[in-house]
Amino acid sequence: MNEDEKQVRNDLLRVELDELLSSFDQQRERLEEVRSRLASTTVTVWSPDNLVRVDSNAAGIPFGVHFDPMAFKRSTPDKLARSTLEAVQTAARRAGEAAQHAIAPLQAMSAEVPDLPELIPGAPSVRELFASISGLPATEPPEALSEPIEEDDDQYYRNRSYLNPDR
Repeated sequence: MNEDEKQVRNDLLRVELDELLSSFDQQRERLEEVRSRLASTTVTVWSPDNLVRVDSNAAGIPFGVHFDPMAFKRSTPDKLARSTLEAVQTAARRAGEAAQHAIAPLQAMSAEVPDLPELIPGAPSVRELFASISGLPATEPPEALSEPIEEDDDQYYRNRSYLNPDR
């Protein structure tokens, strides 16, 4: 392979890598948007008898329980307990639905784009990030996701230092 061919191949590789890095940056931004949306997502559910209101976050964890002032006069402790349980369970289901709705665009996007580790050894897996917030069965996160990305590594790829034979 002559020098011109090497230069052409390097140029093509640079263009492809620039596109991948741009795609990764966009995915990271969208992921942060989804995380922010999920952090602010809440659901409010009333029990069928309207005696108990439950406020829940996107993970289905109640952060507020309100009893109607007449609840203790209109119900027994057992019925009130069942009403509370029903409201909590319904809130958890609706929170899960809201979370799935929030991450659906990311799941569709991730299926279309090659995952970074397939293209750049050692790069963080965007699919693993999506799976970790989607409620899918948990998998052990790769080391790259459990530690912050070092600036030196990031610059190494952005500056295309791996293409420099002197390094």
